[in-house]
Amino acid sequence: MKARVAAIFFLSIVLINAQSANETIKKIQNKFNSIGNFTANFSQSFFNTSGSEQGKTAGKFTYKRKNKFVVDLKNQMIVSNGETIWNYDRKFNRVVVSYLSDDPTSFSLEKFVFDYPPLCKAKMVKDANGTSNDYILELVPKDNDLQFKLVRIWKNVENLISKMELVDIGDMKYSFTFNDIKVNQDLADQIFTFNAPKGTKVIDLL
Repeated sequence: MKARVAAIFFLSIVLINAQSANETIKKIQNKFNSIGNFTANFSQSFFNTSGSEQGKTAGKFTYKRKNKFVVDLKNQMIVSNGETIWNYDRKFNRVVVSYLSDDPTSFSLEKFVFDYPPLCKAKMVKDANGTSNDYILELVPKDNDLQFKLVRIWKNVENLISKMELVDIGDMKYSFTFNDIKVNQDLADQIFTFNAPKGTKVIDLL
């Protein structure tokens, strides 16, 4: 009898957790659907398989609906118009041009908000760096088709993504943080097309 009660209790926790995760996903999706764009200060760190930080960079992130974005860092700029992506290396004055759909390293928030959740097992987990009441969304792929093993998503009180952690198939961890988020700015479509400076080496994969 005790075993049966324990099993029912465990199942109830699993169902509540799944429901809470689905609610969180829905809140984030609804927020994304309610805004046209946003800008934010952006920082990125990556860690080796032992958990040691291997590098950190910071810059500006600009997003507009339909996968248009600009990641502007010190030595790199990544620009997407929703179909084409330009990865510009300032240090070597070189840009790689490819289709967004062909670039597994592209930082497409819409994929994580809309495309990936149905392909993953979702649950809420405690935030190790937060209070006892702080939980974050965790997504684990149901199969090996995706290019990551795990994604954790933090949201702010306005249901905008404030932080993401991704563990790739090689067990490298990447952390992305957004601060000073401003929504619905006056953003022209032209900023989501990259015009290479004179003398830039262009590697065209289109």
